[in-house]
Amino acid sequence: MEQKVLIVSCVEYYSFLKNIPADKVFLSFRQTSILDMILESQKNFPEMDLEFYAGMIDGIVAMESDAEENDYAHYKERTALVSEVVALLAKKHGFDALEACGKYYESQTAKLVSEDKTGYYQKMAAEIYAIIETE
Repeated sequence: MEQKVLIVSCVEYYSFLKNIPADKVFLSFRQTSILDMILESQKNFPEMDLEFYAGMIDGIVAMESDAEENDYAHYKERTALVSEVVALLAKKHGFDALEACGKYYESQTAKLVSEDKTGYYQKMAAEIYAIIETE
C-alpha cells in the first residue's frame, strides 16, 4: 500500500471507529508522532490490515471506547476521495506522503469533507483539490 493511501486509510478508519472528525485525528496523529510510527510499522509489517493499525494506535493513545453514535460512517468513501486528493497535491507540489496529507488535513476543506452531514465526501477529487488550491 502506498504511504499516502496508508496514512489516509488509517486516519479515516480511526475517525470512523472513534467518531471524531478526520482532520482532528490527523492533527492528533501528527502531534503524537503516530504517523511516523504507522509508516515505520508498514516497513516491518507490510502485510498488516487497518485493524492492526487501529489496535496499535489504540494501545498507544488509550482513547475511550468507540462512540455509540456514528457521525463519520462514510469513511470508505472519504478514504478513496482523500487518497486521490492527496495524490493530486503530491504531484502538483512535489510533496512526499506526509507533506501531502498535511496539506490536505490542515485545510478548511478537510473539515468539511470530514463531516458526513456536509456531503462533501460525495464530491469529485478534482473539485476538492481545486477548493484546497484556492484556500
